Amino acid sequence: MEDIEEYQLEITEDIRETVGSKPVQPILFVGSGLSKRYFSGPSWDGLLSNLAASCPKLEYNYGYYRQSRDPPEMGSLLADRFSQWAWDQNERKFSDMKPDYEQNPDIFLKKEISDRFKELTPETVDELTEEKLDEDLTIEDAANEIDLLRDIQPHAVITTNYDTFLETIFNNDGKEDEKYDVIVGEKILRAPHKSVGEILKIHGSVTQPESLILTSEDYDEFVNRKRYLSSKMLTYFAEHPLLIVGYSATDPNVRSILSWVNQLLPGDEMVAEDIYFLNFCRNIEELDEYSLRKRIPLGEERYISVKQIMAKDFGWVFEAFASGEGFEVDIRYLRKLLANTYEVVRSKSSRERVVDHQRLEEVAEDQGELATVLGISAEERDRGFLFDHDLSPSDLYDETGLGSAHKFKEKVLVPIYQDSGVNITGFKNSYHIAFWNEGESPDYRRYSSAAVGLCNRVMEGEEYNLNIPESRINEDHMERGLDLSPFID
Repeated sequence: MEDIEEYQLEITEDIRETVGSKPVQPILFVGSGLSKRYFSGPSWDGLLSNLAASCPKLEYNYGYYRQSRDPPEMGSLLADRFSQWAWDQNERKFSDMKPDYEQNPDIFLKKEISDRFKELTPETVDELTEEKLDEDLTIEDAANEIDLLRDIQPHAVITTNYDTFLETIFNNDGKEDEKYDVIVGEKILRAPHKSVGEILKIHGSVTQPESLILTSEDYDEFVNRKRYLSSKMLTYFAEHPLLIVGYSATDPNVRSILSWVNQLLPGDEMVAEDIYFLNFCRNIEELDEYSLRKRIPLGEERYISVKQIMAKDFGWVFEAFASGEGFEVDIRYLRKLLANTYEVVRSKSSRERVVDHQRLEEVAEDQGELATVLGISAEERDRGFLFDHDLSPSDLYDETGLGSAHKFKEKVLVPIYQDSGVNITGFKNSYHIAFWNEGESPDYRRYSSAAVGLCNRVMEGEEYNLNIPESRINEDHMERGLDLSPFID
């Protein structure tokens, strides 16, 4: 037992070091083993075997056909026999699906799969039952593992599972809008930008039966699209730690995804330092040694070595992956922020909405600038660029005792201009903010509490520094700012 504890401690420290050294969240790649663990979800072969047993159009049992066919070929055979069953003149079971047949001849089988999974899959974690859990799990164990899995707050979850249990885990929190955006099948390829907080169902979902990758024909089409999918996945794997869970090392899906990862390794290097393969090991207490590496074949005499985690209890593994700093705000809002920012920036500017490209460039180059825009600060009084400018011009005049715009120009703006050549009201900065339509005056101006301090120092003749990046100052700031010409020779 001491050896197991030492092994777990070594793996835990390694995970924490890997996750903690990266300013990003892990990616999860999840297979059917996780569904089997929590609600006896079937393996692919188990699913097809159950379907074959229910189909009256098969002459022999599943094993007879399976000995000469791989799973996709079995999927094609079953799709054909389910179609025959559906069109039997005495069969009414599939009558409501016949209008969809021309678009998708496999719809009868795929709809049957969807219906079975919907009956089998718990809608909430509270619906887990002892008889459906893995034999070594209790309800309390399972609930604890799932809580720790949620705590990882993965950047994204990639899965070949058809069922909706991952949605239950990551989205079932009693709120109307989902934390993670579920993207199914081909929609993954059409997504216009990379986002955070996505469940990518690359083999389809039971919520869209026609999307299921099941038959040989489906797989041929999937392989044809694979290079586009792999390029999208590489954007994730390039920077994020990856945890593979719910698969066997011989699973073709694991080999496929690790083949994509292998493209990132330099030269002939075949060792991935930030990929972890969680290997379920029921008899772990009986082992004499615990391997820290897993060598996985990729085909054509190619291999890749990843870090192996051997475990019967998944809780400590998920807890280690959740040890990073995580997201300080709800992931759904980060996702919406990224998506909406993308849409605003790519949209055509109009009189109603003008994109300040210079400001965007500053934000992109400087974390401090981004924090200012988002209202993030180490000091509670700093509420962000937009939120800190809450004084109207009249508020500013009242707080400084200036009383009017004329005095503001004469006593403050002109001395600053004479010292620095800058009209601080001609662009957005820490003292002043305004939004201009093309060639027009701004709809409104606002000032910050920092502007009050600046005004007082200038009027008192005290030393002051303009806390404004030079790149922020527009060439046309004199034309855009308050008119100082009556005071300047």
